[in-house]
Amino acid sequence: MQTRRGTLGRLASLVIAGALTIAVPATAQQHEHAHEDMAMPSSGMHAALLADLEVLEQKYTGLAEAMVEHFAWRPAEGVRSVSEVFMHIAGANHYVPTLVGVAPPEGMEVASLEEAFGRMGEMEGITDPAEVMEGMSAGFAHARHAIKSVPEEALDDPIDMFGQQATKRAGLILLMTHMHEHLGQMVAYARMNGVTPPWSAGG
Repeated sequence: MQTRRGTLGRLASLVIAGALTIAVPATAQQHEHAHEDMAMPSSGMHAALLADLEVLEQKYTGLAEAMVEHFAWRPAEGVRSVSEVFMHIAGANHYVPTLVGVAPPEGMEVASLEEAFGRMGEMEGITDPAEVMEGMSAGFAHARHAIKSVPEEALDDPIDMFGQQATKRAGLILLMTHMHEHLGQMVAYARMNGVTPPWSAGG
């Protein structure tokens, strides 16, 4: 079972030179307005990532709606609650894209790693269902913006990740795998609370 401390430790390795990007997100409408002039790719890796992101957003949103009455539940002391996991994803979707050089939304910069973790903790403290849904929506909008911001010809550009040389392609894949990792966690949370994931035809 993942602890909050352990996940934050892994996120520390994502810090790169320049501004960090954790803060309570702006509204999803503001994010979408900033991204609406960017064309939607129809083929290649970008299209595949965006299609996956759409499914992820639908699943996270469906689970959040189905688990509203369980937002305060956590499987053990020191482990994120339901709402904390949802807001962790919202924060990470603003934070991880700095790896590939995507600037955060205006007003979301912080000056140090300690401040970043403090802001992230503030986000995870949001428990109001409407605010959680808004936060996730804004995070997914920024993830969508990040994917569309990296040109196809730049996917193999080098970046520093975990203190090792990687590529922007790897950074975008990390953005997606992090969401998949915690989606599995949330499915387990749902089952432990007697909630069937909305997309699960088998019940």
